[in-house]
Amino acid sequence: MTPELTEQHRTRPGTPMIGVYSTNQMDDFYGALANGEAKPSGLMNLMQHLIAAERCPEGANVLDVCCGRGLALPLLHRYAPNIARYVGLDISPDNLDEARTRLETLRRHYGTAFPIDFLQCDVSESWPELPPFDVAIYTSALEHLPYELGVKSLAATGAALAGGGVLYLSTPQAFGPPPRPLQYRVHVYEWSREEVERAVADAGLVVEDVMGLLPPSADEVAAELEERFGSGAVDWYRHLAARVPTALLDTVSSVSVANRATELLFVCRRPA
Repeated sequence: MTPELTEQHRTRPGTPMIGVYSTNQMDDFYGALANGEAKPSGLMNLMQHLIAAERCPEGANVLDVCCGRGLALPLLHRYAPNIARYVGLDISPDNLDEARTRLETLRRHYGTAFPIDFLQCDVSESWPELPPFDVAIYTSALEHLPYELGVKSLAATGAALAGGGVLYLSTPQAFGPPPRPLQYRVHVYEWSREEVERAVADAGLVVEDVMGLLPPSADEVAAELEERFGSGAVDWYRHLAARVPTALLDTVSSVSVANRATELLFVCRRPA
C-alpha cells in the first residue's frame, strides 16, 4: 500500500524547499564540536559517517546520495584515503557550493586524497551516466523527499551499485500507519522500518544489518537491552549511564536498540 501523501508532508513552514523537497541540512557536527557543543543529532551524524568511512574498501568507488554540504568528506579523507573516487549528488546548488568550500579547506590542509566530483542532480529523476559504485552513502536525506520520490531515489541508488556493492541508508524510524505526524518539522515524509525494507528490496538490495542511531528513553533502551542480551546488559548500561556523558552514551547504546530507536542505519547489499 502506498502511504497517503498529505499536504503536511509536502510543505512545512520555514523549511527551505526545491519543488516538494526540503533542502534543510543535517547539523555540521564538526563546527558544533569546535564550539564545544556535543549535540545528540550531531554525534549521530558523526557516527553514521564514521561507520561508512571505516568500512570503505581500498579502491572503492563511493557515491554520496544527497551529499549536502559534504560532511562525509573529512572522514573519508582520514579513514578511507585509498578509495578510487568520490561522487556527490545533490539537488541544491547552495549545498554543493558549501561542499566545494569544505573540499578546498581539506585540500589546503591535507592535499588531494582521491578524485572528487560534485553533480547537481534530482536523485528521484534521471541520473547522469556514472560508473558502477562499490559503496553508496545515503544518510539523513530520504525523509526530505515525498514517499513516492523517495522510492524512486532508492531504485536509482540500487541500480547505481555494482554487484556486491553496499548502501548505508539512514532515516528516522516512524511508527504506526500513515499518515503520521512528523517528528521533525523540516522533514517531508518519515518512513517506517517496514516501508524502508520493502523499498530497498524493490530496489534489488538485501538488508544485512539494521542499527539504531538515536535512542528512545533510557527506560526503553534498558528494556530492549534486557530482551536481547539479558539483565547483565541492563546493569552494564546503568553503570555506564552514571559515568558516561549522555550524548555519547546515547549515540553508542542506540546501535543495539533498533526496534525502538528513533533513527535507523540500514546496511544493504546488491547481490553479486
